[in-house]
Amino acid sequence: MFGPERSLEVLSVPGSMLPQLRDCDVRGVVGWACHDGCQQVSVQVDERAPDGRWVLDVGAQYAEDEQPGRVDDTDVILVAAKDLGRSTAHPPNEAMYELQVSDPLSLGSAVAYLGCATTGSRPGTEPRRRVAADPQQDRIAMERLTVGFQGAIPTWLSIDGGPNVLDRVKVRARAKFLLGLVTVRRDETHLRGEVVGWRLGPLRVIRSQRQWVALGWGLRTPVFESAAFFYPEHMEIPVALRLRFPATYFFSDIRIQAYVDFRDLRGWQVLVPPNPNAAVVNGHMTAPEVALNGADGNWFVLRGPQLSLLQFFDVSPSLQSVKRRFLYRDDANFRAPPESFPGELPAVGYELTDWRQVGSGVHALHAMSFVLPSDADPERFLLAQRHPLRVEVRSLFEY
Repeated sequence: MFGPERSLEVLSVPGSMLPQLRDCDVRGVVGWACHDGCQQVSVQVDERAPDGRWVLDVGAQYAEDEQPGRVDDTDVILVAAKDLGRSTAHPPNEAMYELQVSDPLSLGSAVAYLGCATTGSRPGTEPRRRVAADPQQDRIAMERLTVGFQGAIPTWLSIDGGPNVLDRVKVRARAKFLLGLVTVRRDETHLRGEVVGWRLGPLRVIRSQRQWVALGWGLRTPVFESAAFFYPEHMEIPVALRLRFPATYFFSDIRIQAYVDFRDLRGWQVLVPPNPNAAVVNGHMTAPEVALNGADGNWFVLRGPQLSLLQFFDVSPSLQSVKRRFLYRDDANFRAPPESFPGELPAVGYELTDWRQVGSGVHALHAMSFVLPSDADPERFLLAQRHPLRVEVRSLFEY
């Protein structure tokens, strides 16, 4: 079996690898894991249209699947790594496939079985839902976190059903215009977004939205659609934009800060590579905290009494030339409106500069957040993310 660093992973198997499930009702796809005996486990089928867009079951219905409600080659089947079991000489009678899953780092292995249940033998109860969404409130409940949005911006984060600890995700931009004579400033209120719809399942929620930036003077960037993914213990939230012109066509000295402003995490520790020492959030900046600023990395950890939040931040290949520096503030009196709650306890994120080589086209900032045990080794988890589990599909009819 696998170590704890694999507990977050949700396996995604394309329908094209499971031809015997083709035409199966998506509600009839069943998974099993075997230990002493075989038990059903949660399985999710996400339907996808031939053009790559997800078929949504709440909201817009414009993405048309080849076979709505039936498994086809463009769909994906999800199984949680923590639900896997062992191989058995006597798999369930309705099992069609054995998924042999291996860890390229530890060489551990595990197995799941998939099949298509007939109408009369489908599970009588829904699989346990490990992640759920409330489209009306625009909130997603994971196993330990609840995340909420206002438009394109996350403004709610609660831990284990507690109060909101998040002011908002702040995106602050500054640039020169008209040969440097005019300074232009924009913030997250100019990053506009609207929810297109949702794909809901027991292992993953997909939140599809359209995004654009109001540039001022009646101008805006082209509208671009993106999808955020929420799993039981991690989430992926991209911000994508399409530029008609190179970034410095009209502007110069572009400086963008993208960071998370927390309401009050006093007592939490902050870990940033390569600094081996943890800073403690206390409402005012200390010398060790000041030294964290400017680090050239792509992840940090907020370590609390109940859990750790590992934040990984990356950019699309089109933004690799942009300089990225860690940004940190721990100041109960700092004011940076617009905000809902005064102070930044703390503010953690990145500052992006040197946009001279960024051309027109689609550009993306990609944030991934992982919920880990408080004593977890973050580098071990990130190493596992860089070397995901491998899946080999075997048809049981070959036995």
